[in-house]
Amino acid sequence: MNRYRNPWLLILLVITGFVLGGLIGTSLGTTLPFLSYGPDPLGIQNFEVNLGLIYLNLTFLIRVNVASLIGLFLAVIIFKKM
Repeated sequence: MNRYRNPWLLILLVITGFVLGGLIGTSLGTTLPFLSYGPDPLGIQNFEVNLGLIYLNLTFLIRVNVASLIGLFLAVIIFKKM
C-alpha cells in the first residue's frame, strides 16, 4: 500500500527524536557513561555581522551523543512504520 507521507512529519519526528535522545543521554550520562559519549559541540560559534546600524552575533551549536543518534534512528523507524 502506497500512502502519502508528509515530509514535515519526518522533520518533526527527527528533531524530536534527536532532542529527546540528547536529553536522555545527558541525564543518564552519570550512570551509563556510554550514552553521553560524543565529540565536542559541532557548529558555528561567534559568527558576527556588523552592518553599522545592526549588529548580529550568532552561535549555533549541536551537541551529538550516542543517545541522540539512537533517538534519531528510532524516529526514522517510527516514520517508516506509519
